Amino acid sequence: MGPRHIVLKHPSIADIPESSLVEQLMANPYWRFSLLRVHGIPDGSIPYRNRLLGKLTGRSQGDVDILLSAPGQPELATAVEVKRIKVGAAALRNQTPNKLKGFKEGVDQANELARIGFSLVYLYVFVVVDSREKNAGRVSYEGLSMELKSLVERVISPSSLDKRVGLMRQDFVQSMDEAPLGAGSYDSYLVRLAESSKQPPEVTAWVAQATAAGED
Repeated sequence: MGPRHIVLKHPSIADIPESSLVEQLMANPYWRFSLLRVHGIPDGSIPYRNRLLGKLTGRSQGDVDILLSAPGQPELATAVEVKRIKVGAAALRNQTPNKLKGFKEGVDQANELARIGFSLVYLYVFVVVDSREKNAGRVSYEGLSMELKSLVERVISPSSLDKRVGLMRQDFVQSMDEAPLGAGSYDSYLVRLAESSKQPPEVTAWVAQATAAGED
């Protein structure tokens, strides 16, 4: 039986919506620590998801995917924009990752967060890979092919980012037929550190209000 006809028991990591993926990662102590332990982010920072920016931008749309704030330090807030690049079985067969064009949108949104004036701004790119079909039931941690790795690396570049914005890439590979974020492999790449700046008072006031209700 060829690898394209294997029966899979578990759902694909590539099918998890971006917002649900962020929710699952922030709810898990291991992933939460791994993703947020970055130089410059204050120790003890608490993640708050999907905080609307309306009062800061004057527009009804727009939010912070992950707002990080340590208790008693709203003036040192970190705003994280998240973008997902998904590589499912079909994308591996055709060598065409999905959502690559979404990276530019993530760049634009992260640049907007820097313009608003958050103390620290990061763009996190989650590359989610389902290589179960390719691995055909073998005990393997293989994910992207060398060609796809090169393509993704070329796309995920800080060249169009505001000089203050940091860039992180995380690869989550579902290489065997286990639950997403279970058995598989994980790699983290710090492409560029964020540069901190003094946060405007109006942003600090917004952070204090946005975090007052506690975590989601």
